[in-house]
Amino acid sequence: MNSSPPVAFVAFDLETTGIDPFLDVPVSYGFVEHIVDGAEVFVESDGDLINPGRPIPPGATAVHGISDDQVASAMDLSEAVEMIAARISAIWRHGGAIVGMNVSYDLSMIDACCRRLGLPAFVERGAIGPVLDVLIIDRKLDKWRKGKRKLTDLCEVYGVSLEDAHSAVDDAAASLQVYFALVEKYPEIAKLDIDSINSTLLLWHREWYDSFNDWLKKSGKELLDPGQYEWPLYGRPR
Repeated sequence: MNSSPPVAFVAFDLETTGIDPFLDVPVSYGFVEHIVDGAEVFVESDGDLINPGRPIPPGATAVHGISDDQVASAMDLSEAVEMIAARISAIWRHGGAIVGMNVSYDLSMIDACCRRLGLPAFVERGAIGPVLDVLIIDRKLDKWRKGKRKLTDLCEVYGVSLEDAHSAVDDAAASLQVYFALVEKYPEIAKLDIDSINSTLLLWHREWYDSFNDWLKKSGKELLDPGQYEWPLYGRPR
């Protein structure tokens, strides 16, 4: 049975100091909200820089272009993490869905930051609501397509314009457009029960995880972190 659709689709993205969701921290955030009110559709976007309280590695700056000088007077990490966590929890509490590209990484980083900073984790703020991850959906519904599946690749496949890759707001906006393009191509997505969507995407994610780990094992390569078997929040590294 298909429940009512979310009252809002809110895309979320972070730019960060690195790729470890448990050790690295955000340096910017972006939200893009798609709200349907009767026949009216409203799209609002916002984001800002975050002072991570530590030097930004040159390799990270090379990816997103954010330097120590740029974040020197930005919102401090604790304030930013609390604002982001509270906002996401409120979106879920009011019936909205979080959309993103590999967004479990971003959610896991905010959750880990909350725990390190002595702030309430997501589970302490309320139920984890719907998460619509375009990477998981694309992997499941176009399973045999060859090539990479970064956000820029998905944008090319689904005809979405991404002018400033690795800008948190622009990446969030692009992931939202990719989601709606996926729904247009695969109408069955919109028919999924939103109340159990996380269970469905968890199953799809684990199917991919097991398959990819089998390939890595046969190739003699290092296996994925077992914590990534969990979704939409990664399990703690073992």
